[in-house]
Amino acid sequence: MKELSLDMAELAFAFEDPSSDTNYYLDLDTGSVIMVRPELDDLSDLRGEIEMESERYLYVPKPKENQLELDLADFAFTCADPKLKTMIELAMESPNRYASLRSILQKVEGEWQRWEDWKKQSSRQRALRWLEAQQIKVSPL
Repeated sequence: MKELSLDMAELAFAFEDPSSDTNYYLDLDTGSVIMVRPELDDLSDLRGEIEMESERYLYVPKPKENQLELDLADFAFTCADPKLKTMIELAMESPNRYASLRSILQKVEGEWQRWEDWKKQSSRQRALRWLEAQQIKVSPL
């Protein structure tokens, strides 16, 4: 198992980003999470480096298409208030799920922050499972 120092917050963010025009790679030498976007000035140099040293860079997978819905369902399960659970379920059926969820949770003191913390922790856990599957052990920075 390879041991690697890396910023788990950066990797967890990559696991949250559903953007179709953004890709992330984990540099297995430095532990850096590299973002690749079409508008980057040095994109061709960066892509060339990733292609030339494919053993060094590991593609970070995109979140599942329905990851937000899965996370919302799991989060709703943690809510003690049945009314809030119902409102979250309704938000999940809205065309703009995230905006609806935000509107609902911001009306209940502390719930929006609890959701944000919960979502980050959930992404971090997915990233850790992925690292384990890649035979990578995280060492402290």
